[in-house]
Amino acid sequence: MRIPAIAVPLLLCLTSCALFKSAPPPPPPRPLYAGRTATLDITNGIRVAAAVELPRGFTPDPDSPPRWLAQGTVVGVAGTRDRKTVVLGFGGDQLSDMTVLVGDFGPGAPTGHILAAAPNPDGMEIATAVAPADAHRLDLMVIDTISGGKGHSVASFDGDYRVAGLDWLDRSTIAIVVYPSAQATLNATADSVASGLYAVGISGVGSVTHLDHIHCRLGRLSFSPNRRFAVSVGDREAPPAIIDMHSQACAELRVPAPLRMLGWAPDSSALLYAARGGNAGVFRYTVATGQRTLIAVSSAAAAYASDGTIIALGNGRLSWKSIARDPDTQVKAEIALLNPLTAVVTINSLGFQTPPAMFALSSMVLSPASDSAAIDTFVPTPDGLLRELIDYSYPARRAFMLAAGHASGPLVMSWSDDGGALAIVDGDAARAMLTVLIPPR
Repeated sequence: MRIPAIAVPLLLCLTSCALFKSAPPPPPPRPLYAGRTATLDITNGIRVAAAVELPRGFTPDPDSPPRWLAQGTVVGVAGTRDRKTVVLGFGGDQLSDMTVLVGDFGPGAPTGHILAAAPNPDGMEIATAVAPADAHRLDLMVIDTISGGKGHSVASFDGDYRVAGLDWLDRSTIAIVVYPSAQATLNATADSVASGLYAVGISGVGSVTHLDHIHCRLGRLSFSPNRRFAVSVGDREAPPAIIDMHSQACAELRVPAPLRMLGWAPDSSALLYAARGGNAGVFRYTVATGQRTLIAVSSAAAAYASDGTIIALGNGRLSWKSIARDPDTQVKAEIALLNPLTAVVTINSLGFQTPPAMFALSSMVLSPASDSAAIDTFVPTPDGLLRELIDYSYPARRAFMLAAGHASGPLVMSWSDDGGALAIVDGDAARAMLTVLIPPR
């Protein structure tokens, strides 16, 4: 089921007045729908295209957003069930048909445990890195999203490995970062273990290329749109680094690991990341010069629009000194629009206040197709933290409350390919849901 973008009139605002004072809302029409995700109340009038209860005992992976697969006809949700890693697929009318796309000792991993999984760019295939139960080997497999089956092996690595990263360079090339497991490291010399980044071609007879001139220790990778550069977000054993895939050059970014990667500029010239610690905030890193530019203080929510404009949540008057002096002060929540070429900044107020620490907990997911940003943010109340899910339309410069409720557990979300539908997964093993919303346009 491809879910179309459907315009819905604005029904409610964040407060009793307009989100942006310059544009008061029209009188609300009759509500069309009122519903609920696993943890949030959905705003009246926001269309719900699908609301699916996930199987009892299934725990969604808090680090894996729902994936739009098979050219938008299936939504994949990763997690664990009965202590096994699985990716469930939901399709058909209102996503009511469920299947196991890949799972330990099942599709995509018939012989063992899944260490990592990644769909290709159009979601028609899924790559899995599998540790067979009866062999000291790592198998890289590919399974068709629609036809299913067991999948087929495209490469194998003899030995016991952990997978630091798995992604697709393009529809026919898989990038995998492997290192020996802790036990394998104890039982082998450094020269006897092949580790690092591999490019595995799956077309024709296939190929396995070890990019052995990259001497940085790598973690999970985020590739630039032109696929020339990649950022390694790092882990406990690998500091964050940036890689030039053409020259196989790499350089450490000198920020704490793991890096929170927020997005690449459309022309691959720069990237956005969120830093933690005393200098928490959003930064832009320019690839050609290595220059870092502060975008937002005490924030972790930012993204690039399709024209290269940076959209960031925060407050323009904040500084690290003012936060250290009064960390609990409440400030206006704002959306800043920054043009990197002209340095012109436009500020839109969201109409509510929250402490800076809540900006640092927030997240933003943007669709380059519609230039809509879904913002997951928080506001303290006497009854605890209130979670607010907001849709911000960059073309219209307007925001809408999609859902709100008591903050309870993780929430992950992603846009459909056309940017018209937002898939949300929230809840826990007791009760979790996949909900697809159609924000107003």
